[in-house]
Amino acid sequence: MKFPDAIRAFKPNPKSHIQETWRILDFFSHLPESLHTFAFFYDDLGVPQDYRHMEGSSVHAYTLISKAGKVHYVKFHWKPTCGVKCLLEDEAIKVGGANHSHATKDLYDSIAAGNYPEWKLYIQTMDPDHEDRFDFDPLDLTKTWPEDILPLQPVGRLVLNKNIDNFFAENEQLAFNPAHVVPGVYYSDDKMLQTRIFAYSDTQRHRLGPNYLQLPVNAPKCPHHNNHHEGFMNFMHRDEEVNYFPSRYDPVRHAERFPIPSNILYGKREKCVIEKENNFKQPGERYRSWAPDRQERFIRRWVDAVSDPRVTHEIRSIWISYWSQADKSLGQKLASRLNDDQSWIPLRFWELRYSTLSCH
Repeated sequence: MKFPDAIRAFKPNPKSHIQETWRILDFFSHLPESLHTFAFFYDDLGVPQDYRHMEGSSVHAYTLISKAGKVHYVKFHWKPTCGVKCLLEDEAIKVGGANHSHATKDLYDSIAAGNYPEWKLYIQTMDPDHEDRFDFDPLDLTKTWPEDILPLQPVGRLVLNKNIDNFFAENEQLAFNPAHVVPGVYYSDDKMLQTRIFAYSDTQRHRLGPNYLQLPVNAPKCPHHNNHHEGFMNFMHRDEEVNYFPSRYDPVRHAERFPIPSNILYGKREKCVIEKENNFKQPGERYRSWAPDRQERFIRRWVDAVSDPRVTHEIRSIWISYWSQADKSLGQKLASRLNDDQSWIPLRFWELRYSTLSCH
């Protein structure tokens, strides 16, 4: 439910059309579950050197289902074979100032020269029966799964070996969608994923038209069809009488069936927070894993962010409280740099305040 507002907070000010830090810090001061994300944003990873040196992940937990119906949670991870590289502020200003399209140019030139970028695909899997063994909810997308307990397993690779011919046709009209899965992969009860499997299809129909899956860049490359056609902007000629599925007149009526999870649920449906939020442990662990110079850069970025003239004393104090709960020394250093005379306020006060804000 908060996702659309999160996007608006990151977008430019609707009055000035300028992206401003105070708007971001204001909105997310209500959401301590965002702290782990900001541990990435304000870290040295905040400015990737280029696309070839970026890693990525599914963020959400999906499920893998065997033909026998056995279910495992799964997270997907893409690791660049050339490593992860990022830019510090002075480097970013130099590179971006010279060419704001530097990352696109780097990718295009590399492929054109035959230096094809490659990513290895890894998965982490978890037995759903084991999810209570962790001190966080494994379906909470703000958390990462510990790799020492759930190791990365290599399963494939991605190689970009051809540049596109027309940017609009093959890029602007792309419709990536977490709702489109192949047999053997299914969704989990991750609340954000459940939202996205509706929201992406909905906005793509609005942006590209109801037949956006007929566009060559979005159409499946393997034989597949569900008999659906007609509708606005239908550009596929079909000399057929059946436009529904299933049909006994359709030669694909015997399409193989794949199992989906059949969890039995008890209780009542209501809006509530995740039981095991544990919002501060992983950001604190991440901060403590860095070398001192990396920690110092992180602190400096946060001091700059909360020093924005539009950031109120209340919002600044909340963020100091959050980072103090993640790592006490980090909170103390932020308060000291900011000369925050309210930083001594007990953490329980801010926890209580957050609970009150949530209720309202």
